[in-house]
Amino acid sequence: MDGLELLYRGSLKSCNYGCSYCPFSRHRHSGQELSKDQERWEYFVRTVEERAEVLDIRSLLVTPYGEALIHPWYWEGLGRVSALAGIEAAGAQTNLSFQVRESLELFDRAGGDRGKLRLWATFHPEMVSAETFSGVCRQLLSEGVCLCAGGVGVPGNLEALLELRRRLPEEICLWINPMDGLGRPYTEEETKRFLEIDPYFLRELCEVPADPENCRGRLFVEGNGRLRICNISRRLPFSWDGLWERRRTAKDPEGSEDLSALSCGQKRCSCYLAHGGRRELMNRIIFGEHPVFRITRRPRAVFLDIMGTLLPQESAVDGQIPAVVRAGLTGLKREGALLFFATTLPYEKAMERCRQIRHLFSGGVFLGGAHVVLEGEAGGWEQVQGLEEGCLSVLEGLRARMRCRVLAYRRGKELCKVTLLRPGAASWNGQEIKEVSDCLLSQRITKVRVFSERNCLQVAAEHATKENGVRLLCRRLGIRPGEAVSAGDGEEDRGMPGLLWASMEK
Repeated sequence: MDGLELLYRGSLKSCNYGCSYCPFSRHRHSGQELSKDQERWEYFVRTVEERAEVLDIRSLLVTPYGEALIHPWYWEGLGRVSALAGIEAAGAQTNLSFQVRESLELFDRAGGDRGKLRLWATFHPEMVSAETFSGVCRQLLSEGVCLCAGGVGVPGNLEALLELRRRLPEEICLWINPMDGLGRPYTEEETKRFLEIDPYFLRELCEVPADPENCRGRLFVEGNGRLRICNISRRLPFSWDGLWERRRTAKDPEGSEDLSALSCGQKRCSCYLAHGGRRELMNRIIFGEHPVFRITRRPRAVFLDIMGTLLPQESAVDGQIPAVVRAGLTGLKREGALLFFATTLPYEKAMERCRQIRHLFSGGVFLGGAHVVLEGEAGGWEQVQGLEEGCLSVLEGLRARMRCRVLAYRRGKELCKVTLLRPGAASWNGQEIKEVSDCLLSQRITKVRVFSERNCLQVAAEHATKENGVRLLCRRLGIRPGEAVSAGDGEEDRGMPGLLWASMEK
């Protein structure tokens, strides 16, 4: 499997808090119920230890109905899981009511790696003050624990949530879940104030259609071993142990269980656990490789390819950017990230096709790196890497033989890029690419590079690449490559800092 992400929910259905809206606050567990939950959790941990390498398990999030981390066996189990070499992150949802030092000692004694520990902390203003809750968050940070915090967007709790935002360290993101049962849309003023707390709040208000293909490699495991793709999907036709048997007896031991081929039974992803665990590009840009933990990565700069990434290849002149993507880009901008395009399109065409979101961007890399632009709040600057003028006449001489159109792109009077365009899906083969290169070389035009993109053969200056353009912008802005994230779907995108391969949400 390609990096299996596990979510676990045991039989625990009790909580030490008494929130008025929560059914689990009214259930008092018996000793027998707790023993059953402990037994099931410890069995699950043992099986993870046995199967992690073969199943390629990368992360584990405990998502209990009640509060799990007041029970020592959960800390011990998380410690054991985090100690596994292939595990990159392990943690739980919690109300932070546990004793920090004592709990971390249990985790440490079990061999736990605090660098992998992730906590999703939920603020309950009925039960704890913003001062106390933020104090626990600060203590966990000082102990080397990575966490996020959040709460439900109850309009009546706005002041308490704003106070919590003021008290929390800046590095802890504070998310807001929409209130179930509000019975009306949020007002413009409520939305504005919740956005002051959570820059990604608009994403939570978007309809997200279900798409099992984007849930490949995710499993929700119940305490009794039953499986789902996520917390709201229908049950799968095999259990946790059944999955293991299927893998062990598979004819191809390197093969994978194609979980994405199984229907989830839902029309939409109605909560963060459902859509936040999807491996879509925007999730990974905002939250990193394990978005289900809801801990933002906060890149300083984001570089996005357009065709095939922001927009489908077959897009017309301008494209419809999905609302959830627009909301994600808006959130990145609100968090202070600089957004840039990285495309082989010319500047004007890129802006036309992305007219819905262009106001969020500060320029970018255009014409495959031949034109680099910095604008907006980031300043005003551009650089052009031109081609020899004789390049165009050589390429026009190949028009009939290569059965193509010749498109020249200029910035002012300077020739930046030439595209040999074939109709439809007609592609270019290696021999043809070599022939074009040889023709240019025969005319002593050497400082060029020739590359194909589907039905386009592109000719640009030797050092005009997306990678070089992105790195040039980063240097000018004082942004280290590790502080940038790039996204694309083609060979020309290789080498860009922090590259993610995927397409955006549908």
